[in-house]
Amino acid sequence: MNGTCFDPPDSPPMKVWLYPEEGWARACSNSHLLLKTPWWSRRHCHVLHVEGTRRHKTVGRVVVAREGEVVVEGSFRGVAEGDFRLVLTSALTPADLRRGYLMTGSLERGNRKQGTWQTTHLAVTKKTGFS
Repeated sequence: MNGTCFDPPDSPPMKVWLYPEEGWARACSNSHLLLKTPWWSRRHCHVLHVEGTRRHKTVGRVVVAREGEVVVEGSFRGVAEGDFRLVLTSALTPADLRRGYLMTGSLERGNRKQGTWQTTHLAVTKKTGFS
């Protein structure tokens, strides 16, 4: 990721691993997001949510919130609580660096119009070679 947006359009998609929070009621065994910047915009990104065998895709809006922090907002059609907000930050602890993380953050789901969000997953991007 560079200072304003994700990597260039010709790079492979960025994989964001999702680990469910304890308070999240739905079961999900293997869940991750794939984020890819399209050639036509630096403020949008293609988001593919893979949850087991189910896949949902949409175009999210990329917002730079603060220095070292990126927010991706969007909505999956036809999904209960389809609105999502992914917040990633590059401020890492030494333990995160040892685990091979590039960015950490959270995935929030809820209702964008009402402004009600619930943190559902811990989000992590990893360096190449770390699984």
